Amino acid sequence: MTDAAVACTSRLDALVDYARREPGRCLAVVLALHVIVWTLLPALLSHNLQLDLIEDLALGREWQLGYWKHPPLPWWLADLAYRAVGDVRVVYLLGPLSAAACMAVVWLLGRDILGGFQALIAVLALEGLHFFNFSVPKFAHDQMQLPFWALTGLFLYRAITRERWLDWIAAGIALALCFWSKYAAFALAGSIGLFMLFDPKARSTLRTPGPWLMALAFLVTIGPNLAWLIDSGYLPFRYVDGRAKVATHWYHFFTFPLQWAGGQLFFLAPTIALIGLALFGARRTPAGDDKICLARRYVTMLALGPFAVTTAVALVAGRLPVAMWGYPLWSFAPLAALLWFGTATEPLPLRRFAAGFLIVFAAFPLAYAIVEGLEPIIRDRPKATQFPGRALAEQVTQRWRDKTSRSIRPIGRTSSCMRTWASAPGSTPAISSAAARCWSGKTARSTRRSLRGCARTIRDWMCASRLRCRVRCSSRAIKCAQCACTWHSCRRGRDECSDSDVRIISRRTRVRTSESKEH
Repeated sequence: MTDAAVACTSRLDALVDYARREPGRCLAVVLALHVIVWTLLPALLSHNLQLDLIEDLALGREWQLGYWKHPPLPWWLADLAYRAVGDVRVVYLLGPLSAAACMAVVWLLGRDILGGFQALIAVLALEGLHFFNFSVPKFAHDQMQLPFWALTGLFLYRAITRERWLDWIAAGIALALCFWSKYAAFALAGSIGLFMLFDPKARSTLRTPGPWLMALAFLVTIGPNLAWLIDSGYLPFRYVDGRAKVATHWYHFFTFPLQWAGGQLFFLAPTIALIGLALFGARRTPAGDDKICLARRYVTMLALGPFAVTTAVALVAGRLPVAMWGYPLWSFAPLAALLWFGTATEPLPLRRFAAGFLIVFAAFPLAYAIVEGLEPIIRDRPKATQFPGRALAEQVTQRWRDKTSRSIRPIGRTSSCMRTWASAPGSTPAISSAAARCWSGKTARSTRRSLRGCARTIRDWMCASRLRCRVRCSSRAIKCAQCACTWHSCRRGRDECSDSDVRIISRRTRVRTSESKEH
């Protein structure tokens, strides 16, 4: 063995020894680096905010109890962060923070079961999961689920094993906050319900007040959003219904689950590899301990139950789940693997795991930077993050003010135009699902004149930069109930009035205004 190899081995052994002695501090260092890297990387590489982040800011300021697309909690948090800091780029911090909080909670659960060092291995393996690195800067509902999903698992386990009322109440609140984040939490709730019914230890708790306190805390916390859902006619479920691809042939009922499972396996591959390095030659945990047996059943439910519930519901409905719906499903998978296949104690596998983790921890940020830089060249079109939204928004806003002497207040749904205006400093876009209703008479005429000027500004910029943008709009026109103008609506949410007044249309870099003849 060469001197370099010996030095490398000794350094890895030193890292492993430190992690074994101080797993909590080691985790804190890793999570701090995770947050710093995945916050600064997209902020430095992106000229424009991610589209999901702009949507966060555009919709968050409305502070509604619900929206046609998703629950409101992530959008509220984004608006609070912006108001606190005053810089739109603060939203890049929210996704990495959510992932780090989830990993910290998973470590707490693992520490209760296997000890701090083994729990650290389970959490570090999550660094190989796509959902915790590549897609984590796009803070939205998937990322918002992560900490509350993990907190639900932690509090419920403590409630079952310690039988404390506060743990039951905390589990109910955490589960409700999962639903406030995204309605995909039904998969976790369904898994927990089945576990409470069929697991002997969990079923015995149904004779105590604990589970009913959890249910009460859940209903009280979710109540306002549930009332909004009923009042709105379950609008977000219509959006979900439109997202999932419908089976049109008999064989789709076989290929869709395979395609869904294959996509999740692809995202899990680096994590599986890391766990494999740690467990190569590992010693299996004894099966006779009642605590370990309960923990195995419970963590396996958390690791596989939501995936099974999602797959079963999609199969019955004849739908193909969207790959990103697997976002929070695998947070407990490495911990379940350690419980079933043994703990990592041998020096050689631990050195291999440490080396693999360091490679993954450095490789994913590097790959992210390469993709951001090279993808526009390979695909021959710019990325949304390279769109100069702030500069364009400032030009459009200034032109609007010059012509109208008023502050701009765009009206519409979450179209690309709204996302552009949301990038402007001081802009306060108003989101309405029936925007055309408030446009009539002289206001409509003066506004359309200003929009034509804005459209020319956008067109001039696009011709100069040769940027091509795409916005899907339906071809059918509907008439405004107030002024009888013809508008083209985007088929998102309810089929009511206009979506946007300026449409940026794809391949020929044209800009049209959705207007009819003036009155």
